Amino acid sequence: MDARFQSFRTIQPMENYHIRSIEYSITGDMTLLSSGGPQAQVLDREGSQIYECRKGDQYIVDMGQTNGHVSALHNAVWHTKDRNIFMTSSTDCTVRLWDINVTKNQKTVIKMRGSNGKKVSPTHCVFNKDSSMIAVVTVDGALSLFPSKGPFVRARKQNRTAHASGTETSCLKFSTDGNRLLSRGADDTMKLWDIRNMTKPLNVATNLENVFIGTDCWFSPDEKFVMTGTSVKRGSGELVFFDTETFAEVYRFSVGESSVSKILWHPKLNQIVVGCSNGIVKMYYSPHLSSRGALLCAAKTRRRQAKNDEIPTGLNQQILNPYSLPMFRENRFLYAKRRKDKARRDPVMSAAPDKPAYGLDAHKTKGCSMSAYVSKQLALDVHGPPAEEEDPREVLLKYAEICEKDPYWIAPRTVLRQRQSSRKSLRRH
Repeated sequence: MDARFQSFRTIQPMENYHIRSIEYSITGDMTLLSSGGPQAQVLDREGSQIYECRKGDQYIVDMGQTNGHVSALHNAVWHTKDRNIFMTSSTDCTVRLWDINVTKNQKTVIKMRGSNGKKVSPTHCVFNKDSSMIAVVTVDGALSLFPSKGPFVRARKQNRTAHASGTETSCLKFSTDGNRLLSRGADDTMKLWDIRNMTKPLNVATNLENVFIGTDCWFSPDEKFVMTGTSVKRGSGELVFFDTETFAEVYRFSVGESSVSKILWHPKLNQIVVGCSNGIVKMYYSPHLSSRGALLCAAKTRRRQAKNDEIPTGLNQQILNPYSLPMFRENRFLYAKRRKDKARRDPVMSAAPDKPAYGLDAHKTKGCSMSAYVSKQLALDVHGPPAEEEDPREVLLKYAEICEKDPYWIAPRTVLRQRQSSRKSLRRH
């Protein structure tokens, strides 16, 4: 990537579903995607699909008896120790653990229940740093902790009033030591919890507008600060930083005429990546404290395009598709010599005169040769055009009187015989 910050490949793995979360595996060779559909996908570095979760049967009431989710996903996260295991949460009121080596069904199903025992939808789930604990927050505002190895019938620790009921908590983040948990709620608050005592939060930040279910929160690499974004209906979103111990606001700045959706504070590069609601991804870095990452892209100049790589815009570029239908097929480009030879063989393009017909094919021709045309014209000039409605008997009678006076064409002997035959016929009568 150079200073243009253009991607080298674009894929659309979820068809028309919008992507809600994307995360690299612990080894960095696979990518986990969750969307508005019921099936999560695992892709390799080239964007090819490695694994896809099965879709469950939506006509079964007990979601524990299905082989997959039946409604839209909220998020998907990787196991922090095992590269083959990941977890998904869905609006079908379940959290499921998957193994990419098992293609038939999920590994474990966690059915979420409210205080009244009815099913409730989870909005976010996450592993802690050693994957010994699973944190799940539901739409009724409850925050629950489960051991990753089970049992999953009842939560080990739970707070039913962690956030306002009826709101969707958009993000959960564990600290490095695994004892503190950061939550970002749709009730315009961000809270820091100690999982050893979840009766009340350690710190609370208010007046943080949140209208998107994907608004994130994050710990700094040294965990001295926490940050979150604001998502608004109108106006500009902001990125806000707080002190971890006191939750005092340290810094705040606007990201432009859009809301903050996803954020990432990379621990090694020391750079902040912000995904905005208008489809723009922004990277914030320090020239002195950051390393690699955006610094390499900003310093890398644009590669000069060779002359051979340039495509001339003035020419009509031709698309060769040998298997297209005849109505959509284009004529292939021909060199000058071949094009001239083809035009010479075509009687229409070359305007060649018709050849005279000889032998058996003479009657098939519609025209005539040049010599026949000249002879015909000469005959018309001498004798005139033939009469169209003239009786042949009358034409012969015109020459009867001429023959009697001057029998040039009829020999005298023939006339004598005609006279003798006429006399004999008179005697008989």
